[in-house]
Amino acid sequence: MVTMASDGLIPSVRIDAESVGPKHCFDAWRETVRDIYDVKPLAGSSSVREYLEAWLVDNLVFTEVGFSQQAFSHHIKLAQDANYLSLQIYRSGAMSGVLGDQSFTVEPGEVHIFDFSRQFHSIAQESIVAGVIIPHEAIGYDPGKHPAHISFSGNSAIGRFLMDTFFALKNQLPDFQQDEATPLAEGFCSLVRALTLDEPTEDSSDTQRTRLERRIAMRSYLDRRLSSPDLGVDDLLRIFGVSRPTIYRDFADVGGVAGYINDRRLDRAFYQLASASPAQGRIKEIANRLGFNEPAHFSRLFRQRFGITPGEALASGSADSTLSRQPVSNKGLLEATQFQNWVNSVK
Repeated sequence: MVTMASDGLIPSVRIDAESVGPKHCFDAWRETVRDIYDVKPLAGSSSVREYLEAWLVDNLVFTEVGFSQQAFSHHIKLAQDANYLSLQIYRSGAMSGVLGDQSFTVEPGEVHIFDFSRQFHSIAQESIVAGVIIPHEAIGYDPGKHPAHISFSGNSAIGRFLMDTFFALKNQLPDFQQDEATPLAEGFCSLVRALTLDEPTEDSSDTQRTRLERRIAMRSYLDRRLSSPDLGVDDLLRIFGVSRPTIYRDFADVGGVAGYINDRRLDRAFYQLASASPAQGRIKEIANRLGFNEPAHFSRLFRQRFGITPGEALASGSADSTLSRQPVSNKGLLEATQFQNWVNSVK
């Protein structure tokens, strides 16, 4: 169903098994989101659970989607012109993956904001997700300055406030008039900008700033050398000239230096597996490159961190698999094209 602005309401689109037919449901879903993701059902067969409902509110695209367990790949070709953020709130289900080569997990009741000018690979359970696509310029987001991933717990004051405001707005979208779209979009963007991007006041001490800069520098140093088998505390002692207790304090929040290196190697492995073409020995090659010489040990650690096997991560990157495609109905194509046009308009 497509509702256009001619009836006075903001434009909306809905695609589901009822509107396109169960036989075409997954292919309509895949066609609809193809400018954002390559998608692949992990069960290896089509599903009738996929649906998408979207509203165009000035320069914002609000969405609610439902889908079966599947892999999402926002690869380099999709990321290169994607100058927008994706705010996502999982109402059910869960997701884990990597943005760039930084890992993340998403649980229901959290607010996550991802910069889609970076590569994104994830594995999601059967889920229902509400969200909004926000152009960088709408909130003054700068990929060179601001973090690629911002998240808030639903138990935090900011998280609760942002979530409550988002759903209060989203629940009224079917009744909004077109002439209300611009002030609503501007007001929502002002809120997001104030809660996520505004610079803190400079009331921190020189000591605190120095410690923060040192922590960033040390982690950056380690990130650039993850393939080095002997990487550890001794390297930081030699390069940064600080005491061992200082290093321990600086890495206490991430499980120590060894824990940080291990997690970052696993994150890098997920990214490389999801970006690679499946081939014999590919998993072992990537694991060995990152210092994991025991396949069983690597597989166990990988599953503990991401909830999937290395093989599933490798398979997730080949979204255009041998999965059979059904031709999408003209009605489904009309709705898919309308949504794609909205997404492309905010890039």
